[in-house]
Formats: sequence, C-alpha cells, structure tokens
Amino acid sequence: SRVVACMTAILSQMDDRHYATYIETFTGTTDLVDFLMESFLLFKDLIGKHVYPSDWMAMIMVQNRVFLRAINTYADTMNQKFLNNDDFEVQLWNNYFHLAVAFITQESLQLQHFSPTKRNKILAKYGDMRRLIGFAIRDIWYKLGSHKICFIPGMVGPILEMTLIPEEELRRATIPIFFDMITCEHAHSGNFHKFENEIILKLDHEVEGGGGDERYMQLLETILLDCAAEKPTLRPQVQHFVSLVKGLLMRLLDYRTVMSDDSRNNRMSCTVNLL
Repeated sequence: SRVVACMTAILSQMDDRHYATYIETFTGTTDLVDFLMESFLLFKDLIGKHVYPSDWMAMIMVQNRVFLRAINTYADTMNQKFLNNDDFEVQLWNNYFHLAVAFITQESLQLQHFSPTKRNKILAKYGDMRRLIGFAIRDIWYKLGSHKICFIPGMVGPILEMTLIPEEELRRATIPIFFDMITCEHAHSGNFHKFENEIILKLDHEVEGGGGDERYMQLLETILLDCAAEKPTLRPQVQHFVSLVKGLLMRLLDYRTVMSDDSRNNRMSCTVNLL
C-alpha cells in the first residue's frame, strides 16, 4: 500500500503538460502501446486487489480520482494516435474498456450501499465518478466507427454489467450502446445473433449475482424500442428481442426473490417458469 500511495501522490501532482511531455518521450508506436497496455493492466489489478482497508474511504476515493484522471488522459492519447484505420489497436482498446468497466463497477463507488450522510459527503467532495467514466465509455464507443464489430460479442457482458448499476442517468446514457451493437452486427452479418446469445447468457449470471431490478427492465424496454422506432427495417427483430429479454429478466428476478423464500412451492413454481 505504501508503494501505491507513493505512485498515487506522484500522479496527483501531474497536470496536462506533464502527461503530454511524458507521452512525447515515446519515439515509437510500439513502446507507447506497451506503456498504455501495462498501465491499464496495473490500474485494473490495483482496483481489484483492494489495496487499502474498506474503511479507508478517503484514501480509496483519492486513488480513484487520480486513476480516473490518468485513464481519461490516456484515452485522449489513444483517440489521437490509435483510432484511425491504419493505427487502430484492437487489444489496446479492449484493455481500456475492461479497465473502465472494472473501475465503474468497483464496490467503493457503489453509492447506493452507503448511508445518506456518507453518500452526500462523497458526492460533495468527489462527485459520482461512475457517471464520469460511464459517459466517457459511451463517447468512446461511438467514436470507434467500423471497428465496433471487433468488440461484439466480447464487450456485451462488460457493457451489460455497467448498465445494471442502479444509477438512472448512467443507465439512460449507456443502454443505447446495446442498440448500436445490434445495428452494427446486423449491418455486418444480416442478423444480431451473437449479441443476442451473449446478452442472454450474461444476463443470467448478472441477475444471479444481484444485478438488475424492475426499473432496469422498464428502461431497457423503453430505450431499445424508442431506438428501433427510427429503424423500420430492424423494428420487428428488436421488438422480438426485447420481448424475449424482458420475459427472461422477469423470471430471473422472480427466481432470485423466491430463493430466499421458505415456501418450497414458490421456488418450484419459479424454477418451472424459468426453465
């Protein structure tokens, strides 16, 4: 934790000029890609390892704020250098997305689990960092253009995990990514079977782990159908998909609820419905 604290302190002292100067020291593309990849892997590892005790909230939030600034700065560098067709680095962008989702879903940022007093104190001092990086993920996704297909179905699960976070504005901002994935795969393959199969598979896992609620189901249905209304050729398939996912989500939520129920008959009934 001492080494991480020192690294965090150094990064906190860096401004945009320091970052720009350091990035320019890399004379070759390969070296810069390696540095960014290693940085993303390091940040992801540190986020997952819980370097500090859970009650060291000030240190954890300072680290998150510093890491978020570094991640966003490196993402700007990637936008400038590795977004064009000739320079596009699939693995680098993949590492970025997985890091960003690991950041946004970490336990220390799930404000709904804190008391109102603690939550308000964190919001006043640090803001909701989930929104900040969630909006950044959304913006970067739409910049990928024809490269989006490289991340379908691989990013379906991580994006689903992000949209399940119970924060209204974050959900409204990120659920439309699903429709963009549908559009992208349909344009590429004539269908969106990979996306559909992946989201059904991952939804089961996420709801079993405690994610999802009735409000999410409502938003998912409303947003996807609104998006489909502007694409008449896709509307029937999307309506069928939404109906399928809504039915599955309803049964998964019912099943999760009755798993804590003492009534054996209720559990059997929900199990039959789910099957």
